[in-house]
Amino acid sequence: MIIDAHCHLGVSPQFFLPDASVGTMLRVMDRLGIERAIAAPMASLSGQAEWGWREGLQAYGESGGRILLYAVFDPLAPASLDFVRRSLGEPAAVGIKIHPSLAQCPADDDRWRPVWELAADRRVPILSHSWSISDYNPVQKYSQPALFARYVREFPKVSLILGHSGGRYEGHVAAAALARQHANVFLDLAGDCYSLGLVEYLVAQAGADRILFGSDLTWIDPRTQLGMVLDAELSDFDKVCILRENALRLFCLR
Repeated sequence: MIIDAHCHLGVSPQFFLPDASVGTMLRVMDRLGIERAIAAPMASLSGQAEWGWREGLQAYGESGGRILLYAVFDPLAPASLDFVRRSLGEPAAVGIKIHPSLAQCPADDDRWRPVWELAADRRVPILSHSWSISDYNPVQKYSQPALFARYVREFPKVSLILGHSGGRYEGHVAAAALARQHANVFLDLAGDCYSLGLVEYLVAQAGADRILFGSDLTWIDPRTQLGMVLDAELSDFDKVCILRENALRLFCLR
């Protein structure tokens, strides 16, 4: 059974989602053999932290615990750290989500330090959006993989998951380089990142034990990323690591 380490809950102001219901999410998971999914509520990423968290807890209950949650930290909201601290006390919470591009706050900014300190104290991983510089989406500059080096070095016991593995070619190269240099950096496969041979490249650079399956459900059909892993020229052992074992270990789900 598969663990999807990068999902979303609820509707998005950025994308048209014809059906973002928990019921549909669970049906997709059942069809594809996804045992558990870890999701960041869209409302929380859009500045509605409490609303999104209530939505997330409802999904956790409705799914019988199969949909787990990231508590979303906003460096621009004074009350956000206390919110995340309280949220991590819930059984549904298994990690922290940050999004430097949405916050328009560089990943190496001083304002991120409190959440790294909290992650170190609570021993939970941080999932962050990561992307390469984009001429059509300039806020992506805040999430360049190299910017995370500051806190990765300062907090070696905090596991950082670079969502989307840097997003595009230059970002993939930079994300892989950061993972090579730091054992606490993990890479996930979520997003519309469909470069031929990407999974094999990331495994060769960082090792199969630090690659996580993620889909971006409900934004993206998980079959695209799942097909990339299943069709990759890797051993069955490596595929099992990516699809399940790494997430079980990283999020202490056993």
